[in-house]
Amino acid sequence: MTMDQDLDIPGQMTESPEGPDAVSVGAETAVLGACLMATPRLDPVPGIARILADGGDWYRPHHETVWRAILALHGRSKPTGVPMVEAELRRTGDLTRVGGFLGLSQIAAQACPAVEVEHYAEIVHGYARLRRLQQALARGMQMTRQADPAGVPDTIAGLQAELEHLSADQTADDGLYGRFGDGLQDHLDGLETVTEAAAVSGFTDLDQVLKLRAGNLVIVAGRPAMGKSAMTLGVALANAATGRTTLVHSIEMGREEVTNRILANRSRVALHHLMEGGPSVNDDDWTRIARAMPDLTTLPLWVDYTPRVTPGLVRTRIKALIRETGQPPLVIIDYVQLMYTDQRNSRQTPYERVSEVSRELKIIAEETGAVIICCAQLNRGSEHREGKKPQTADLRDSGQLEQDASGIILLHREDAYEPESSRAGESDLILSKNRNGPTCTITVAHQFHYSRLRDMSRDSDPTT
Repeated sequence: MTMDQDLDIPGQMTESPEGPDAVSVGAETAVLGACLMATPRLDPVPGIARILADGGDWYRPHHETVWRAILALHGRSKPTGVPMVEAELRRTGDLTRVGGFLGLSQIAAQACPAVEVEHYAEIVHGYARLRRLQQALARGMQMTRQADPAGVPDTIAGLQAELEHLSADQTADDGLYGRFGDGLQDHLDGLETVTEAAAVSGFTDLDQVLKLRAGNLVIVAGRPAMGKSAMTLGVALANAATGRTTLVHSIEMGREEVTNRILANRSRVALHHLMEGGPSVNDDDWTRIARAMPDLTTLPLWVDYTPRVTPGLVRTRIKALIRETGQPPLVIIDYVQLMYTDQRNSRQTPYERVSEVSRELKIIAEETGAVIICCAQLNRGSEHREGKKPQTADLRDSGQLEQDASGIILLHREDAYEPESSRAGESDLILSKNRNGPTCTITVAHQFHYSRLRDMSRDSDPTT
């Protein structure tokens, strides 16, 4: 039996659509009718608003107009009966569009019982999602007709991003909304268990103050040649070495450079030997590489060298890894100012583009439970400052990065500006923002000939 046959929806016989659209229109009429018949003791508007939060679920445009008038009245603590809604629509000039007082009265006459209104609202929302899916697939077909073979990856990525957004369904009842006290006892029970960080950085002191928890967005920023790539690639390797799923989006470096940096980091072979190849890689180097190979080949480490990375692609990769490994990954993006938006709006300024990317990455981290670490460039502000130390305000292109980040790490090397400095070989990790802990400066050693940073007092196997 189809839904059309199975559901007796008020007003269904008076509407012109057929099939699923008739069911949707009938459910819309039932929902709006219940709002127009609301009483102080039985107010269905909050429950409907939770399900139809975006306001774009209505099949009939005049139904959406009535709904917006109801919301406006409800927001001012006014009744939502026919007379008040009529007055509101008259005030906004929309009364004629909805059929006047007679149209409102006909809707009210087809109201469903207040106890069933959320059921009908779910029907409205469900059919709206179905229409959006149909529209997305139709746009996908149109895009394939217009795309050339070289543009197939971009076409696929655009359609994937749209389908992932539909799949997220922000209005679904997923436990993200509710009364505070309902989940309080469960939270207190959970405090008895030590919560393990979702990811590790490999730096002992940093892991103690900056907990990389699920949903975190962390920015690692610095001027060029300060070691951003070396640090974040080292974080990826340290995290993967613990058995945690790890993903690296290398936008700035290609496969050969990344592979050489990983080999240098883990085998302690000079990076310039690997970059030159041939006789430069001596027998001792080959021995070291051979010793590191078994661990490297089994690391749960994935690398994406796609040059055009968008938030939609990041979300797709994360969800694919969750399906494959069963756990949200640590994600490294090198670097955020090179990312594109899913909108492909050529008129966006760098500020607007980075702001949109930052907001989307934060949403993706929270949705998927991933930890996302982004490299970012700083402007020249620090170079005109005494001591050359960077500040959070030096982040280039967008203050949105500062707002969205759970943590911000600024890289500074004194010997980059003073080669004869007594601190040669040292790098400062300036934790300038830490939403869930203290801010501080952690000093590490840089070994750029091995493309890595290391703990200053780490007493461990030098091959790790």
